Amino acid sequence: MPGQMRRFSYRIFRAAGWVALFLVLCGAAQAAGPVKARMVLILDASGSMWGQIEGTAKIDVAKQVMTELVDAVPADFETGLMVYGHRRKGDCKDIEMMIPVGPHNAAAMKAKLQTISPKGKTPLSDAVRQAAQALRYTEEKATVVLVSDGLETCDVDPCALAAELAMSGVDFTVHVVGFDIVKEDQARLKCLADKTGGLFLAADNAGQLRDALFKTLEEVQAPPPPVVEDPGTAKLNGPPGVPAGSSLSVQWEGPNSRDDYVTIAEKGAKDQVHKDYAYTKLGNPAVFTAPGQVGDYELRYVHGRSGKVIGRADIKVTPVQATLQVPPAAEVATAFDVQWTGPAYDGDYISIARADQPAAGYMGYTYTGKGSPLKLQAPSEPGAYEVRYIMGKGNELLARAPIEIKGVGATLEVPPVANVAAQFEVAWQGPNNPPDYISIAKPEQPPSQYLHYAYTRQGSPLKVQAPAEPGNYEVRYILGQGNKLLAKAPIAIQAVSAGVQAPTEANVATKIEVTWQGPNNPPDYISIARPEQPPAQYVYYTYTRQGSPLKVQAPSQPGTYEVRYIQGQGNKLLAKAAITLKAVSAAVQVPPSADAASKIEVSWQGPGYEPDYISIARPADAQDRYLYYAYTRAGNPLKLQAPAEPGTYDVRYVLGQNNIVMAKTAITIKPVTASVSAPASAGINTSFDVRWEGPGYDSDYISIAKPGAPDDNYERYAYVRSGNPVKVKAPEEGGTYEVRYILGLNNQMLDKKTIAIK
Repeated sequence: MPGQMRRFSYRIFRAAGWVALFLVLCGAAQAAGPVKARMVLILDASGSMWGQIEGTAKIDVAKQVMTELVDAVPADFETGLMVYGHRRKGDCKDIEMMIPVGPHNAAAMKAKLQTISPKGKTPLSDAVRQAAQALRYTEEKATVVLVSDGLETCDVDPCALAAELAMSGVDFTVHVVGFDIVKEDQARLKCLADKTGGLFLAADNAGQLRDALFKTLEEVQAPPPPVVEDPGTAKLNGPPGVPAGSSLSVQWEGPNSRDDYVTIAEKGAKDQVHKDYAYTKLGNPAVFTAPGQVGDYELRYVHGRSGKVIGRADIKVTPVQATLQVPPAAEVATAFDVQWTGPAYDGDYISIARADQPAAGYMGYTYTGKGSPLKLQAPSEPGAYEVRYIMGKGNELLARAPIEIKGVGATLEVPPVANVAAQFEVAWQGPNNPPDYISIAKPEQPPSQYLHYAYTRQGSPLKVQAPAEPGNYEVRYILGQGNKLLAKAPIAIQAVSAGVQAPTEANVATKIEVTWQGPNNPPDYISIARPEQPPAQYVYYTYTRQGSPLKVQAPSQPGTYEVRYIQGQGNKLLAKAAITLKAVSAAVQVPPSADAASKIEVSWQGPGYEPDYISIARPADAQDRYLYYAYTRAGNPLKLQAPAEPGTYDVRYVLGQNNIVMAKTAITIKPVTASVSAPASAGINTSFDVRWEGPGYDSDYISIAKPGAPDDNYERYAYVRSGNPVKVKAPEEGGTYEVRYILGLNNQMLDKKTIAIK
């Protein structure tokens, strides 16, 4: 293993920003025999996991895919589940082993996954370290699979950690899945896999995430590559010199035994000490990063089994330079210009950091790929900072420049009093950065919490929504970056009243006229509800913006109800009035029988509301089921379509609101017959007469079809409404056919005659 004589390599993976899915699996065989497979899943539950992928939160995508993965893990594995960022905001110690390493329990793991709600930061490096320790990575083989939607946010260099764990572990591998990550961030995550001999896979949606994770599971289950016990010697062919921090490609000839790697080390350093490295199993040439310090170095081919160096080649690391030009000062949370020169390697970035932060730490950054000058976001806290040029591979600091971040102020003008749930006007002055906002909150709430808010980009003055409860509140100017309070002003929110006037009685399912008085805020509404229902529940409602008086739909069940004025914000009851809803009756009259598929005349009595209808249904059909229907608004009497199938049916008066049958009567539908008369033969594509007898409904037709064809399948047809006899055109191909009388309502054949087409 790089940096230390080990029999196996321990591969680690790291995640940042969302799901760090660590699959720590140990399924390889040591010399003494097979080793039990062991696995840890690490889920990144930092705040960025609420980001959307194709309309679905990434945390929900991750839970679903991880659930599928958990089900696919072999039963003989030992597994564990670790999560970070799920309990507290801004806490780099928020790491929890939710399920300790033990026999795989898919049900328990899936249940825990569903409880996770993203909140905080991304301490992915420390999570990986803790997972490795839980797996006893210095004693046994382990594999980690990381799924991440971002980078480390807790001032730890995950690449350095990966190398450290790889050097001290038995056989430690990290597989990394970058989920919805920009290309530059992918490069900074990839080193986790590279330094532990694992896979790096990018995924932009649920399907790709699923494919990537299952590919890592296949990799874990794959048999280990063979070990070459007597490696002999190896040859290395690299450039004589390479700029500091640049990508370095080295051609090699060697045994490519399990865990062999090519590395770069200072000239004269011990064989176990090196800088960057790449496993030979990842391909030829080996690709890794030159050190950031200039000097004489040596390329080495290391036999993984024995740790023996079996090939060497000299190489020089030549200097590179970077410069920074930054303003002496900038305001908090603003974007300022940085001019720079430097190597501009893939993954290089300009960062702003406190002087005490390590090179890999930052308050914000922008990749050099954005060009020069580029924009860098200032922190939300004033103070002395450094702007830095950082080589992305290795996090080598090439240049730094001091900058002072100055505080800013803000002012607010608000009315002393406003009504509950109303909008009030706020005039403000402040930096007006894109994420800045004006909020209203309880005095005891921290700056990041509020009841309502409006972005300052809406201009000054702007409208803010008052809370639903009366009391004393604060209006605040919040610096959106970091949720920093810049200014506040008190405001008293006062209660409001309302009234409703409605008739004391009304029929069920009718429209009730309600006169009301109240604040008429946009979400306010008039509802009708059962007395036991809480204010937020109702049977029907109408917004007060419809005016006064307005119409509210009455329920379809008789009884005692309340008409209510509801303050829409908070669903607060402001006024109510009792109303009794009376039952209504209905009746239908139809002939005792009718022909199949005919039109039935129905006389009816009933309320005749707009959605009411007359239906014909089988007696066993539910109230809202029918074969045919006609709205009562079609008149009285009205015509109702009879079914095509003979039998006993119900004709029903149905209260359209809630589909309640108010009256019904039975009717017998009788079968109908028909006959056709056609010539014995006809010519191809000629017209011939067909005489018919039958019901002659508008949709009935005479068809010519092949024998055995379904009733609704034909070559040619003509509607019977065109006359008797009716002309039918023969098919274009000769043969034996049938002339049929078809009941149009259900395409049922009532009669047929054979005809020869010649």
